[in-house]
Formats: sequence, C-alpha cells, structure tokens
Amino acid sequence: MFDLYLFDLDNTILQIPNPSEYFDNILNETLKKLTKNPELLPNREKRNKFWFSGEEYIKLLESWGIIDGPYFWKFFDEIDYEKRMTLSEQGKLCLYNDVKNVLEEISKANKKLALISNTADYIVKFILEKFEISHLFHETFGLGYEKDQEVAKPSPEGILYVLKKLNFDSTKSRAIMVGDSRLDVFAAKRANISACLIKRDLNKYSSKNGWEVHPDYEIEGLDELFSLEN
Repeated sequence: MFDLYLFDLDNTILQIPNPSEYFDNILNETLKKLTKNPELLPNREKRNKFWFSGEEYIKLLESWGIIDGPYFWKFFDEIDYEKRMTLSEQGKLCLYNDVKNVLEEISKANKKLALISNTADYIVKFILEKFEISHLFHETFGLGYEKDQEVAKPSPEGILYVLKKLNFDSTKSRAIMVGDSRLDVFAAKRANISACLIKRDLNKYSSKNGWEVHPDYEIEGLDELFSLEN
C-alpha cells in the first residue's frame, strides 16, 4: 500500500447524476446571470473548452463579457451548492458504493487520507459531513475565492499544500492521487507523486491518447487500489 492516498471528490468519491450536463447547466446559468451582452454567450462546444482552459479561463470569461473572475465563481458556487442540497434531499446525490469501505480500510491500515477538489471548500465540507466521512480525512483542500482557479487542478498547488501540511517526505513515503480526469493526473505528475485514473464513466476516456500526461495506474473501482504495486 501507499502511505498517503489523495482523492478527488466529484465523480471519484461523489456520484453526480449526468455530471457533464450538471456542470454545463451551472456554467450556462451563471453566464446568463452575469453577462451584460447576451450576444456573447457561448454555445455548448465553446463552454466545453472552459473546463480544460486552466489559467486561460479568465480570457475566456472576458471574451464572453465577464471581467471579474472571483465574482463569477461566487455565483457559480452558490448555484452549485443549492443544486447539491436539492439533489441530496431527493436522494439523487450519493457516494459510490465502494467509497466508505475502501476509505475505512485505508484508515485502519494507519495510512493517511486527503481530499483535493476544485469544488468550493464550503461545498466540500458540506458533502463530507452530509455523508459522514469527514472524520476519515487528515486534510482537505477546496477552493476559496481568494485562491480562485489559480490553484485549481491541473495546478499542483493543492496537492503540494496537503503534502506540506502532512509533513510528507518523498524519501521515506509514497503518495498517490486518485481522480477521474486528466486534471487530476496532470496535477499529480506536476507534484511528483503517483497518479491513478479511476474510470467511473468509461465513455469519457476514448480520447485519452491526446492527454499531455498519462496515469501510472488505471482502475475501475476503488477496491483495486489494494492490488496496486508501489
């Protein structure tokens, strides 16, 4: 086993119904609310590029008539939070079936667990408390408006922050980041730790050959983590 396991949240631990539609709807709703020129609103193809724009996202927002990045994320996160609360009350937002058992097994083995998410920190706390797994994590990292997207994955800053908080020593221990997207993989590799891609939605990975970096491991369920060789 590894000594430190870092997990992404959405679509790795937390199952969101129709995630691509879910996040695009929030993005579209936020853009419509904030833009002063409806003619600049992007179509779905252009909106899809937003999620992988990295630090260039500000230029995209400006081209769509929005010049205040933190203000944009404030509205985006508020809509996201309300939708998650509604879905959880309806029983449509849930952990994947393998999550609790695997996290508990890792914890029992005296290994450290952390969570690194591009979701707002207060939403991360809400989810972990809602599903009663917050006690299993030694550290969590979510976004805040002062941090904004400059430290969002694929930036390694969130991972590096957690490694430092946990006094991680790469000469004595091994760490692995588990996530469902190339953003997670890229962030892990930039932080010089192992990267594990979990393929929750197999339809997402048809174009993986075009990724800038590749995972060290690929799994289809969290229980497969125990069979990885480190």
